[in-house]
Amino acid sequence: MDFLKLGVIFIAIVIALRKKLSVGVTLFAAGLLTALLFRVTLAALVDGYWGLVSSQRFLALTSVIILITILGSLLKELGWLQKLSEACRSLRGGRRTATAVMPPLIGLMPMPGGSLLSAPLVDSVLSDAEHSPHLKCATNYWFRHIVEHFMPIYPGMILSEAITGMPVSRLAMMQSPLALAMATIGVVFFIRRIRKDSGGPGEFRRPIISIIQTVWPILTAILLYGVVRLNLSLAVLVSLLLLMAVARPKRNLIVQSVRSGLSYKLIFLVFGILSFQTVLDSSGAILSLQRLSVDYHFPEQVIIIIVCFTAGLLTGMFSAFVAIGYSLLAGFLYQPVINPANIFLAYLSGYLGMMLSPAHLCLIVTNSYFRSDLLAVYKLLVGPAAVLGLAGYLLYLSGWPALF
Repeated sequence: MDFLKLGVIFIAIVIALRKKLSVGVTLFAAGLLTALLFRVTLAALVDGYWGLVSSQRFLALTSVIILITILGSLLKELGWLQKLSEACRSLRGGRRTATAVMPPLIGLMPMPGGSLLSAPLVDSVLSDAEHSPHLKCATNYWFRHIVEHFMPIYPGMILSEAITGMPVSRLAMMQSPLALAMATIGVVFFIRRIRKDSGGPGEFRRPIISIIQTVWPILTAILLYGVVRLNLSLAVLVSLLLLMAVARPKRNLIVQSVRSGLSYKLIFLVFGILSFQTVLDSSGAILSLQRLSVDYHFPEQVIIIIVCFTAGLLTGMFSAFVAIGYSLLAGFLYQPVINPANIFLAYLSGYLGMMLSPAHLCLIVTNSYFRSDLLAVYKLLVGPAAVLGLAGYLLYLSGWPALF
């Protein structure tokens, strides 16, 4: 019965999005529907919402989103994103290479909604009407997430080590083949759809220097966060202030960038996503999956896939599916001993669910930027995601994870 309730909630989300209802409103309403179906009291619901808006998590996430939006807007207003686009296009392969390279460069920075920062770059390269908004959105979204499989500074990776006890270095090495598979799949499904152009003369040194000169504010934030261990919001703020000190932008450019970041729609979008996750947690909806699996005596691989994929699908966050799925599956993953193969399968399942989640902030903000049809974007993503799942499962069966 609980599994059917989750199905109803997911179908309601899809229908609402199809009706062009805003994602923030959709997920907030989905949270209310979840509370109703799982009989969460009004008092508990209000307490949950209050706990959310006053929590460090909400304030940190909202501030990061705002600061990232301001940074991205200022880089765009200064013309730096255009310079990065031109530098990437001068590499061999032209716009195809640029489209494949720019999102992962931005992806080096573990930021919520980070696809929003690479979206203007992809848009500037594929600016002609020949390339649909759906293709630009799906391509940017896919390539932006390639580095998540192995970047040790991502919160999800750090949380994986904290929960399972498996070192981040081993996790990164075990999961890195998925990045290669994802890049290859992206070239086949997305990059080949982009019209060829001549690109640059094949020179390497000059474009690379130009790329570094334009992305140093992002690299600075990465170093401050990943090496110095500065709070991510503070790291982005320091990078933003350094950019203003070096570039000395005009006052109107700063005002315009700040206005872009301080958007009530953006803030409610964050609230809508987190409020849905809050209700899922307080209602016990996620816990019902484990009970269902145990009651029907499913094999452990099936249980791992169902729990982690659904956790990823419902939450749309790397750290969330790790926190929920890995904790629920402790007996399969790391208790009494660490099982790398099952951890790999859990990660693969949760990652696929996260990539297809209508609650995934990167997907939502990118779709909003390109003004694309979300269902059309899904049609482009389902095939590549299925191939990635098959490649990952074959890797699981090959015995690769057991090496770690």
